[in-house]
Amino acid sequence: MGNPLYSVVDEHSAVVILLLMLPVLGGLAVRWLRRSAARGSRRSAQLLEQYASLPLPRRWAVWALATSSAIHLMLVLSHGVSGYSALYLAGAAVLALATRWSLRGTDSRKTALIIVGSVVGFWLLGAPPDEVGVLTKLIELFALALLAVPGAERSRRLAPFGVVTLVVLNGVAVWIGAFAAEGEEGGHHGGEYPGPGTVVPYLERLEPTSAEQVAADDVYEQVKAALAKFEDPSVAEAYGYDVLPVIGQDHHADNAEYLDDGRIFDPERPETLVYAETERGPVLLGAMFQMPFNEEGPRVGGPLTVWHGHENVCLALTPPAMIGLLSPYGVCPLGAVNIPRTNEMIHVWTLAGVEDEWGHLEDDWLDHHLNDASAASG
Repeated sequence: MGNPLYSVVDEHSAVVILLLMLPVLGGLAVRWLRRSAARGSRRSAQLLEQYASLPLPRRWAVWALATSSAIHLMLVLSHGVSGYSALYLAGAAVLALATRWSLRGTDSRKTALIIVGSVVGFWLLGAPPDEVGVLTKLIELFALALLAVPGAERSRRLAPFGVVTLVVLNGVAVWIGAFAAEGEEGGHHGGEYPGPGTVVPYLERLEPTSAEQVAADDVYEQVKAALAKFEDPSVAEAYGYDVLPVIGQDHHADNAEYLDDGRIFDPERPETLVYAETERGPVLLGAMFQMPFNEEGPRVGGPLTVWHGHENVCLALTPPAMIGLLSPYGVCPLGAVNIPRTNEMIHVWTLAGVEDEWGHLEDDWLDHHLNDASAASG
């Protein structure tokens, strides 16, 4: 289970079908209007005449707004009776009104306000953003860009800036919404949304059995004892770990020999050690075990020992390094490529006082712990 940012949630699946059918549905709608006009319908003839008189950018804006209205209507049907369905219904209605105004070539400012309101409402009131939500807002911003050709010279200069600003702010808001959906324990446990870039298995049972608790505790103590010698980075380097120099508070030191040795979850041979850079020198935080690609890690402790992977990470080529995550708009930084999915891994944190030995190490807790340790040693 990954973050909604990189997927389509179940309630929105019907929208994907709708989008695939839109060219056919649009063609059928135009054909129906023409037949209706041929039978003498003044209303249909007027709509066709209005559409034909529009410049090409405004025609595209009409289709974009109509598409967004249809998406909102489909979301009403897929969410049942809820507060969200009421919001989607209101969105479908006002966007249909904006479509009508654009078709008549009137009320451009009111139409722009409706689009801006829809986009900002998505930021403030929307559920954790998924691909359907991001695409819908981009369709609306596309319509806004097409409509932003006002007559006043001052507005002509400001309109493109306003559209670009909204696109940037929409990306920022989507990032915030995606990370806000992350579980309280960092999204590394069953039943939580993982943060962007993290994938965890779906768990039907979230509480460990007594046997699983004992097994997890036993493995943890074995790992903790095996790692004690690596508190000295020079020892780790002698064992083949790429330790020095330790940079930052999340320095992962791999052992190339252990990565492909066929040993799975061996406390004596962790594939990666994790260190933090401090004023008093490197501090060992724990270890990370890794699985071969496309193989699931053994959950010896049931829901306590949940392995995770990463998705849509951006890998720089020169030198090879992970430099970020795929953006909400589906791009990596210049010079990096997208890696859709990594192998599975699990962290084991051995710091004294750590609360979540198998999950996510909170940055604030780590800062506080390292600062206290530095003060005590000083």
